[in-house]
Amino acid sequence: MAASTHVNNPFEKLFTNAANTPFVKLLSEVNAPLCNSWKETATQYINASEEWVEKALEWNTKATAWAKETPLAPVFEAQRNLTTQAVESSLALARRFWQIDEKHEKKAA
Repeated sequence: MAASTHVNNPFEKLFTNAANTPFVKLLSEVNAPLCNSWKETATQYINASEEWVEKALEWNTKATAWAKETPLAPVFEAQRNLTTQAVESSLALARRFWQIDEKHEKKAA
C-alpha cells in the first residue's frame, strides 16, 4: 500500500519526544533482548496483515465488478477507498509505534 501522506500526525510528537527521555532509553536498553523478538513478531504480523488486506480489497473489487455500470458503483468504490485509508493509517501508526522502517523490513522479508 502507498505510504500515508498525513502531515501533523497527532502521534508524531508522542513517539519522537518519548525516545529522548533518559528513563525510556534505560528501559529500552534493559528490555532490548525481549523487545527485539516482540518487534520481529510485530513486523511479521503487520506485513502479513497488510498482505491480507490487499487480497481482501482485490477480492472485493472482483466481487463488486457486477456493479460497474450501476448506481451502486460509487458506493463500493467509496467503501474501498475508506478501507484503504483506514488500513494505511493503522499500519503507519503500528510501524511508528514499533519503530519499523517499512522499506527496510519489506526488503528483508
